[in-house]
Amino acid sequence: MRRSVAACVALLGLIAGQTSDLHAQRRDRGLVEVSPSGLRGGLYVTGGIGNGMEQYKYSNDALGYTDWLSSPAAVLRIGGTPSSSVRVGGELFGWWNRVYDTQAQSDATETFTAALVDVQLYPSPRAGFYVKGGVGLARSGESFGYGADGPSENGFGWSVGAGYDIPLSRSVSISPTADFYQGSFAERGQPTITEHVLNLGVSLTFQSGRRYYRDR
Repeated sequence: MRRSVAACVALLGLIAGQTSDLHAQRRDRGLVEVSPSGLRGGLYVTGGIGNGMEQYKYSNDALGYTDWLSSPAAVLRIGGTPSSSVRVGGELFGWWNRVYDTQAQSDATETFTAALVDVQLYPSPRAGFYVKGGVGLARSGESFGYGADGPSENGFGWSVGAGYDIPLSRSVSISPTADFYQGSFAERGQPTITEHVLNLGVSLTFQSGRRYYRDR
């Protein structure tokens, strides 16, 4: 009797172990962890700096755009990662240039800024290359060294760009970037001003999670 009970217990344990293994195999089948070179997931925060090259033109000016003006630029992006191929978030971009305003007889700072909702698309979930685009609001203005604001205009803004994420760790990556920002500013009875900035820079991204993708 004792031998029969022991045999039954051993048999039940063996069956339970095999069932657990089969269940785990079935659950994990096709799930492969993405390599660190393409790992994306959770919330992300991206901060970057660059060299922004700016131009503008008036719609009634036959001369077209001004010469390129090079000056510092910065960007901040915050958002989420719905899948290993898509990131969606908000973006703040700023370009500034110090000048001397002869009319105001004061140092001044020219600025071009944008607040956008953008999407980053990764063609391959295992690779770091991405393209991005965004739409939102743009602002062009000037402020003086003694604290007073100069003329400014608000308008429609948009952006396109590309970059490549290079992982430094599971949660941190660095990226060379190239982004183009443009804004259009129109007032009734006045010519439209179109201003854009080509920003070549580098950014650092922090993310909170990791992702898996199905191999089948």
